[in-house]
Amino acid sequence: MKGSEFVIECDTVVVAIGTMANPVLQATTPGLTVNKWGYIVINEETGETSRKGVYAGGDIVTGSATVILAMGAGRKAANTIHQYVMSL
Repeated sequence: MKGSEFVIECDTVVVAIGTMANPVLQATTPGLTVNKWGYIVINEETGETSRKGVYAGGDIVTGSATVILAMGAGRKAANTIHQYVMSL
């Protein structure tokens, strides 16, 4: 809508667009288990990947889905990450 534009000051912007898993992920991340489509395999309860201390959620796990599902996965992983960090 005209007039709805705004500026957010920031140091870093991560562009997260695409329709499939990036094949570079497998080539650059040894020990990370992915499925036949290249999406990261996780523990559904915690968001943990096959690499210790690495968590994932959203489209890189499920493929294209809703923002609501990605937010839920982020919340779940955040809780698990907090528990992990506090146990160190």
